[in-house]
Amino acid sequence: MQRLGIYLVSLALTLGGYAARAAGDTKAADLLAQARAALGGESKLSKVQGLSASGTYQREMGDRQITGEITIDFQLPDKMVRTDSMNPMGDATIVVLQGVNGDQVLRHSRTIGGGPGMVVRMAPPAAGSDGEAQALRNQRADMARFALAFLLTSPSAMPVEFTYGGEAEAPDNDVAKADVVDAKGQGSFAARIFLDKKSHRPLMLQYRGAAPRIVMQTQRGGPPPAGNAPQGRGDHEAPAGSGSSRTPPDAAAAPQIVDIQMFLDDYKSVDGVMLPHHISRSIDGKPNEEWTFKTIKVNPAFKPDTFSGK
Repeated sequence: MQRLGIYLVSLALTLGGYAARAAGDTKAADLLAQARAALGGESKLSKVQGLSASGTYQREMGDRQITGEITIDFQLPDKMVRTDSMNPMGDATIVVLQGVNGDQVLRHSRTIGGGPGMVVRMAPPAAGSDGEAQALRNQRADMARFALAFLLTSPSAMPVEFTYGGEAEAPDNDVAKADVVDAKGQGSFAARIFLDKKSHRPLMLQYRGAAPRIVMQTQRGGPPPAGNAPQGRGDHEAPAGSGSSRTPPDAAAAPQIVDIQMFLDDYKSVDGVMLPHHISRSIDGKPNEEWTFKTIKVNPAFKPDTFSGK
């Protein structure tokens, strides 16, 4: 993750200080209009109802680094699915799908290869439980953040209000400066958007959320135990493995709430819309993940089962 590390060092300085905030929301509206113009203009952005981005990712997992492929399918006003594939051990490929379709949380996983003793389980929260309601809120929040980062728009299924958040700049550095717009929505949803003062494009999205993690469980062949599989939390909740049995000591631990920064760069024009093709994420200031999109399609013809969760 050399590229991610260098990028975080250079941009983390923008959090070094804030200028005084201005009163009222007019400034936020002006900045967003300027930024949307830099992304292609209101006319083009208003016609974007869906995106499909495909590429590769790198992720830190403890003392290991894993790589794989990622696809994000997004459709306004209330649909988004993220599909990851990874090879954490041997020849096995684990495919994990998570997202939201209206009021439905989408969760699915499968293992390709790896032998009959390898299984992947994603136990959904019980219907009507607090866990199910929280999972829905989390997936809607992810969808809203994606819309803000890529299109500077607020989905009608997750509306937000914008206010001016001041200016951010690195001390003694006239280059790293950004305008800040705060976004707040239903419940506790909140995010801070950093807009580059020169290009006016989004540089970073900052928010607080549950630390993503992968929970893995190994077991010796046979069918998985019924009803007592540990549930993980975060981007990937995929117990998987083969061999001797063990359960992670923190499998049932409450999620840790952390500061998350999502950096955007490598903007390229797609059908007249400037879209970031490289995304990197840090957690509490430490590199965690980066995505490199090879293709992004605007308003693609999605297959009927794209948002079915299968």
